[in-house]
Amino acid sequence: MKGKYPVDYFMNPKVNKPIEKIWADIDAYSGEYFEDEEYRKMTDFYVILPPLQYEGKKTKGIFMSQGVDYIYKLYPNISELFYSMAYTMWSSYPWSEKADVYLTCYKNPEREEWYFKTHPEKRNKILLPLQDADFTNEYILAPQFNVKRDIDILYIARVTQMKNIPVFIEALKIYEQKYGTKLKAVLLTGDMRDNKQFQRDKIILEINKKIGQIENYAEVLDYVHYSEMPKYYSRAKFTVLTSLIEGKNRTIQESMSCNTPVIVFRDHNKWARGPHELFYKNSGLYVETFSPEALADTIHNGLMNYKGRFYPRRNYLKNNGRKNFINMCVDAIPYFRENLPEYKEGRIQDNLWVDLAMQDNYQLSFMDFLYGKNYAIQHVKCHENDHSLTDFFYERFHVPNPMKK
Repeated sequence: MKGKYPVDYFMNPKVNKPIEKIWADIDAYSGEYFEDEEYRKMTDFYVILPPLQYEGKKTKGIFMSQGVDYIYKLYPNISELFYSMAYTMWSSYPWSEKADVYLTCYKNPEREEWYFKTHPEKRNKILLPLQDADFTNEYILAPQFNVKRDIDILYIARVTQMKNIPVFIEALKIYEQKYGTKLKAVLLTGDMRDNKQFQRDKIILEINKKIGQIENYAEVLDYVHYSEMPKYYSRAKFTVLTSLIEGKNRTIQESMSCNTPVIVFRDHNKWARGPHELFYKNSGLYVETFSPEALADTIHNGLMNYKGRFYPRRNYLKNNGRKNFINMCVDAIPYFRENLPEYKEGRIQDNLWVDLAMQDNYQLSFMDFLYGKNYAIQHVKCHENDHSLTDFFYERFHVPNPMKK
């Protein structure tokens, strides 16, 4: 992770700068993994589509990573096996020099035009409005049966300055004062080991001093296993997000996949996304003004008109989930249109050659692969001292492995 973190944007939706300078500020920080970082020993390597061979025909695969350039250093000829897609957990465009595709969070034509004008050397890069958040497994993150919606508001965020947690707690306090009802709110903060303890303590102390003891307004859970997340989403009437700038927040995707509508400030990531909406119609509510009271009022509006108004999972599955994700990736790369047998746009899940090759090469159906039945093949750990699974692809497809002496 490198660059200048734009702290000035965290709580300020009215930055007085030309949009081009704002885009430059956003792109001045990247959440990618870089080899020269002292702690960097390993990077992620998500196999979206593995290399395939069947009936005398071979096709490359696709991987995405936050450390694409590091992977190319470990495996200089990885391009013989895979197309690469770089992503960053921030809303910047990736900094990778080697990646074939940049995953860019949102489709924003004006920003894309500015980017290529500013970086003419990158004009060969494919810009694709996806991120790892879009790779949500819609059958794991799904509504749970026999679960009552007994949580009014679910809030999921690391305790960092960027998340604006004090705004959320103050909104809960205002709600109780203004509407005479104490909300059942749950705040999931993640594993404390993932946070900077000093920053966490400072933020909680700030809330306790200015607003009141945080536990008076929300149940705070420091850690919930990922397997339990669908249950919490399914218990909630709404999921709330109060950040103004970050990456494509997973919470929005996961909540909608679990059929729980979201409440988000209209200004969330507005500079990066431009005209792109955060969610689909009848999938959530925008808070039009960045203030705790406006958030409290929007929560009240939602809770008073909750039943029969929102259909987030139905809307989400039309455009998101893993089938949509992999089709967008395959369709964006001209190679597959030209080389994938029986190619049809938007229908790789129906491609018989792909399914036959997948079974022959990996003893999996295409759908079983896509939804993680063999987790190890899909989620490769690329470590400087351990290349065992990546070696597997080299050996399987008879590509010279530079790491093998």
